[in-house]
Order: sequence, then structure tokens, then C-alpha cells
Amino acid sequence: MLDKNAKPGINRYSRLLIAIMGCGLMSVASLSAFALFHHMDILTFIASLNTKQVTVAQLQQGKLKPVILIDVRSPEEYAEDRIGESPLVPIIDIEMGFGVKQIQSIVKARVKSDRTQPIIVLYCARGGRSVKAYKELEKVARSSQESAGNETNKIKDISLNVVVLSGGIKAWRQAVPAPKDAQILAPITFRSSIKSPSVTLLSE
Repeated sequence: MLDKNAKPGINRYSRLLIAIMGCGLMSVASLSAFALFHHMDILTFIASLNTKQVTVAQLQQGKLKPVILIDVRSPEEYAEDRIGESPLVPIIDIEMGFGVKQIQSIVKARVKSDRTQPIIVLYCARGGRSVKAYKELEKVARSSQESAGNETNKIKDISLNVVVLSGGIKAWRQAVPAPKDAQILAPITFRSSIKSPSVTLLSE
């Protein structure tokens, strides 16, 4: 049987434990609400906090250039609407590995030795799939760094220059109607950029 002096200590620890559990539940609820607001699951939302992102406004202002936009949605969504002439590399292809090679090919086809390495801007509907694609490219970059001298080391350069379009095509369309895509993209896309100055990436 517990003595009278032990009971207040136990009650104090019980209250502290309840308070900690309450704070934990509130944190999870807040995180869930933020994730829901951004149309992402909790894990993707957490991953997005460590993902380089660019806003529509920053692209419009020419904060990043030269850029190559890559759509990571489904072919059906791509057929309905896309940003300018951005190529399609579905997230499923990236997750299976051969999408990374597609992105490499796209960059290689546009890069010349006298030009700045482009910034790859990944976009989807709202941002969730782009974050997943970013993380997949990051994983490949890590493994290619470990195998020095391997031909896939070129992926490292791509992954270091990858950002996600915050809010995806939904955010883009709220600011830019389809007929104005070409006008907005012309000064910043890689094709129109010659010997651009060095690019400063957004910090994580």
C-alpha cells in the first residue's frame, strides 16, 4: 500500500503525462489539418517541409532561370491542361526509376556546354506528387554520390537543381490563364535563355 507522501507525487506525474499526451494529440491534429489544407497526406506534408519550392509569383518575377518545367501528373490530366509545352514524366515512372532517365534525357537535350545548368521545376495538381518526385530524385542523387565514377553520377547535378512548384498547376492557373503561359515562360524557360547568370536556388 502506498504511503500518503507518495500519492501527491503520483498525481503530479499523472497530470504531467495527461498534459503531454494532450499536447501530442493537438500537434497531430494541427499537422493533419495543415496536410489536408495542402491536399497531402501527413508523410508527404512533412517531406514538403524539407523540399526546395518556388511560388508562381517567384516564377513570374523571373526569380529562377533558366527553368525547365516538368509535369509529374497522369497522361489524362496532362491532356486536359498543362503549363506551356512542359514535358510529361508521370510520378509512377519516376518511382519506378526510368522516369529519372527521362528527366536526364530532357535536360541533356537542352543543355549546351556554354549554358547554365537549368532548374527543374516539378509540378502536379497541387504539390503532393511533385514532393514525392523530388524525394525520389533526391534518393537517386544520394546513391549516385556513393558510387563515384558511375555514369549515373550526372543525376546528382539534376537533383541539386530541382524545385517544386508550390500549389502546382492549380496555383499557376489562378494567376496565369492558359493563353498567357507562353508570354510568362518565354523569359525564364531554358530554350530562350542564353548564357544566363548563375542561378541561386531557394534554400530548404
